[in-house]
Amino acid sequence: MNKTLLIQVCLCNIVLCGYAQHKNDSLRRQRLQEIVVQEKKRALKADSMAPMLRLQGRLLETPQSIVSISSELIRQQGALVMKDIARNASGVKFGYNSSVFDASTVVMVRGFSSQTFVNGMPQRSAMGGLIDDAAIMERVDFIKGPAGFLLSSGEPGGSMNISTKTPRLQKIRLLEVSGGSFGMLRGAADIGSAIKDKGFSYRLNLAYQQQNSFMDFIKTKKYVAAPVLQYNFSRNTWLLAEYNIIRATADGGSSVAKVGREEEVLKDRIGNNYAGDPGLPQSYTQSQSVRMLLSHRFNERWRLSVQSKYTVTPMEVWYLMSDNYSPVNFDSTNITRRMPVFSNITGRVAAVQAYVNGTFHTGSQVQHNLLAGVDYNYSKDQFANAYGKNTFSFDRTKPQYGLNTDSVRMLNDPLLILRENNWLSFFAYNTTRIRKGWLLNYGGRFTVNTPVTIDPSKPARDETAFSPRLGVTRLLGENTSVYAIYDQSFIPQTGADFEGTPFDPLRGNSIEVGAKREWFQRRLITSLAAYRIIKNNLLVTDLEHRGFRRQIGQATSTGVELDITGRISNRLSVSANYAYTHAITSKDARKENEGARLAFIPEQMINSWLQYTIPLNEISRLSISAGHSTVTRSGTYTRNVYLPGYTKFDAGIAYDAGKWYVRVVADNLTNKRYFSSGDILDVSTGSIYPGVKAYYYTEGEPLSFRTFVGVRL
Repeated sequence: MNKTLLIQVCLCNIVLCGYAQHKNDSLRRQRLQEIVVQEKKRALKADSMAPMLRLQGRLLETPQSIVSISSELIRQQGALVMKDIARNASGVKFGYNSSVFDASTVVMVRGFSSQTFVNGMPQRSAMGGLIDDAAIMERVDFIKGPAGFLLSSGEPGGSMNISTKTPRLQKIRLLEVSGGSFGMLRGAADIGSAIKDKGFSYRLNLAYQQQNSFMDFIKTKKYVAAPVLQYNFSRNTWLLAEYNIIRATADGGSSVAKVGREEEVLKDRIGNNYAGDPGLPQSYTQSQSVRMLLSHRFNERWRLSVQSKYTVTPMEVWYLMSDNYSPVNFDSTNITRRMPVFSNITGRVAAVQAYVNGTFHTGSQVQHNLLAGVDYNYSKDQFANAYGKNTFSFDRTKPQYGLNTDSVRMLNDPLLILRENNWLSFFAYNTTRIRKGWLLNYGGRFTVNTPVTIDPSKPARDETAFSPRLGVTRLLGENTSVYAIYDQSFIPQTGADFEGTPFDPLRGNSIEVGAKREWFQRRLITSLAAYRIIKNNLLVTDLEHRGFRRQIGQATSTGVELDITGRISNRLSVSANYAYTHAITSKDARKENEGARLAFIPEQMINSWLQYTIPLNEISRLSISAGHSTVTRSGTYTRNVYLPGYTKFDAGIAYDAGKWYVRVVADNLTNKRYFSSGDILDVSTGSIYPGVKAYYYTEGEPLSFRTFVGVRL
């Protein structure tokens, strides 16, 4: 902690000295005033749909709960990954994630798994990992419920879309360095030119970060590079080329999962990491993608967009588990035998989209906004998992670390899984505005899915589906709306259960009603929604057959959500939300499971973040922030048994002088120990301890600080 404070003080002194040197420069002072004006214009809330979500119009008029998080709010909170950002949207919870890379692969929305898109295109395949970083994020949208307008394969609970940073109307020059707890050091640069009516423009984002985990041995590094080049043929036609690479490495292991009995969990030393060791080979994960986008506006009413993307997400991870194939656990004498595990996963996704947006009238009182197009998506996953030939005795009371790396690398033959899939989809959606008060949103998708046959004895079958969507919005003045929507989703599911039976496609149905209102001159938006989702052919972990999944008949999720985002005044901003979720297994071949709560889903979640800004003069200002997160009663695989809830508090303070700024953000102020995610298994569901419950869990991060120092050139 002393090293962390020293780094933060040094960073502040560097910036203060730089400011003193330029204090009397009148030309520079004028530039600072221009920057302050631009900063004040930045809004925390979005007024309209993100361009890459395809649908056009105000968020207020869209018959669906969509929470949009701006880069300004991300920066306020010192967020660096999607897990930090998710607190700003109701009903979003990270499920059981045992990887130190914290890949956003197990995000739950409204009780069900969620899929992440980048610029409206799939970012990963079924098994490939996903790593993210705020350095590439311009805006994040949480779309609740099915979103056929985005992709037919979206989950019925919801999805997330990241809009990446591309050239702006004004040039940008931003350099930022940061330091924090557990040896965190980070540098980032955002450099871009202004868009021209004709000619080239660019934007480049770079970041490097290194940090130790609060758990023993684990040391991580992350590299981010995101160059974007845009050429405008004219004001109406432009071509964009984008390349993103995010790579993270981990030394000392990659697993942060723990297991224990009720009387010992959260009571040991928080840094204990029995799944890690200095002798483990380096682990890594990477997300690399290339995107091309062509946009052409025929006139003021019609526009064509064509984009393609190729993404590859390789991952190699090393960690240790006990030789009973469970996270490291101990017998009555505190002894176990640790066994190396190596997993190699590569996911590939190729996608092409072409669609048109247009506006036309049928009569003087009826206006139509049409979206129509075609999607093609191909994915391929390769997964290999191997266990070590050698096991190593380990005594918890006298721990000895430093395994021989060559002995660790000796592996048995790996288990190989290969999955390929491709589908073609046609869609059309229309929003009809009748007079000024009524909007009808209707249309659908027709999808043809063709799985690739891997085993000739079990040929794959083509699957087709039509997914309709019908919504209605009633405007009550300029700033208030009420809505109702019915939407469906269709998701092909690759693989088979333990008996070799292929999985049926997932089909979801969602009904949602809600109300939205903009306040304080449209600077703040509130959204209240109630929903019921039915998900058929759900996949869950097969607790009787390790490494397999099984398909249950049906799950339902019913809930209520409230979201508040924006500015109450020029000085006070707020991001707050509440979610009540009741997600259960409603149909199952095993009747005893019906009515059971779905695992990992909290009953209630409440989040808040307030910031108050105090102007000091015409250039500088001081901002003070405070927030909290509350989670209650997360479901587990053991019926009527829940993980304990928690409440943690956060805070921040920032000084912005226009050309430069300093921001300090503190997380978990009370240093509370809590379950970030986890599960509880009893004897009937697979506990490794005879006669008692076993907790499988990851811990939330203890008290930590981050300091950000930025310079605008």
